[in-house]
Amino acid sequence: MKREHRTGAALGATGLGALLLITGCGDTATGGSPEQAAPTEAEETPHGYVEGAEETAEPQSRLVVADTGTGDVRVLDLLTEEVTELDPVPEVDAISGDGRFAYLQSSDHGSTDVVDSGAWTVDHGDHSHYYRTGIAHVGTLDATTSGAVTDTAVTSLLDGHGSTTTLDRSALESGEVEPVTAVSGDAATVLPYAGRLVVAEGGSDGQVRVLDREGAPVEVLDETCTDPAGAAVTRRGLVLGCAEGTLHVREDDDALEAETVPYPGDGGARTESFHHRPGSAVLAAIATDGDVWVLDLAEPAWTRLDVPDAVAVGAVGEDTFVLVLTADGTLRSLDPATGEEQAATALLDEVGEDPAPTIQIDTSRAYVNDAEAGLIHEIDYNDDLRLARTFDAGIAPHLMVETGR
Repeated sequence: MKREHRTGAALGATGLGALLLITGCGDTATGGSPEQAAPTEAEETPHGYVEGAEETAEPQSRLVVADTGTGDVRVLDLLTEEVTELDPVPEVDAISGDGRFAYLQSSDHGSTDVVDSGAWTVDHGDHSHYYRTGIAHVGTLDATTSGAVTDTAVTSLLDGHGSTTTLDRSALESGEVEPVTAVSGDAATVLPYAGRLVVAEGGSDGQVRVLDREGAPVEVLDETCTDPAGAAVTRRGLVLGCAEGTLHVREDDDALEAETVPYPGDGGARTESFHHRPGSAVLAAIATDGDVWVLDLAEPAWTRLDVPDAVAVGAVGEDTFVLVLTADGTLRSLDPATGEEQAATALLDEVGEDPAPTIQIDTSRAYVNDAEAGLIHEIDYNDDLRLARTFDAGIAPHLMVETGR
């Protein structure tokens, strides 16, 4: 088993205006280890070239997993099935990811360890580029993290309580954890979207501001968002969970438009996180009352599905399935509009509660962590939830996130 570790650089703070905006197809995210030689000055830079990374013909999917009992961390390469061991993260209790980096939170320490999985995809709409580089521990941040939203310049880490830590993306990709000052004043949820920053201040008035990348005000959106929690970027815009509904922000003719999508029913329940295949405009959530909700941004509208005892959910995409794992260990495939069951399979003999399992979804497979058995299950959701492979990462995988997608 290979073991890799790199000490993170010291934390620094710079103004957001110092960030270099990265635009154009060739100026994509950079890697961390020199596996691909740089072109000479006399050569034209190839389309999609990223210094320090190897471009590949297919996605380099990986799983970052952690054991909450021991703090052990592993990275599983889903193509080679090689497992990389990283240094433990003491008292790790949550994990999130942004497609390349995994953020391992320790609530007791008030910290987040950042792991570069060494695999990522750059989506340009009509085509994608796939990259791989070395796996490494990047550094530790003195803040907790419940979710991540990123673009090529800024990575926003949400703490689950309405505040955000923003990182310089270029520095992160170079192996440094470097916070930047995105907005001044009180705590706020700051999200990069469409070359701007969407700022939900979360106060009693729920004002949502739009800033440019230098932090200068652009506009105030008509819609409000009080008590923000949970966010995601899709092909149909940015979504943010709010007390009054889901704030949906999209770009139209270089301007941002917003609407509030009301929650289903009138029981006062809401969402605090979204679960979906990266980029998908259909998202699933377990509401605060335990119900399964599905958001279709093509409408846009929420639909409540009648699925008792759900512990994990994930939406595959438009015109296809929603996956739900229930407390009896059964994985179910449901029609997102009607809730009709399409397939079901008994997958887990025992289901942990804290933390609960997760469903990670990519373009052809889903992954479910089975901490009690010490296994990870790969599911072909297009073939009646067929069990395709089972992996043993050598630890109890209580926490899991997929990268490279």
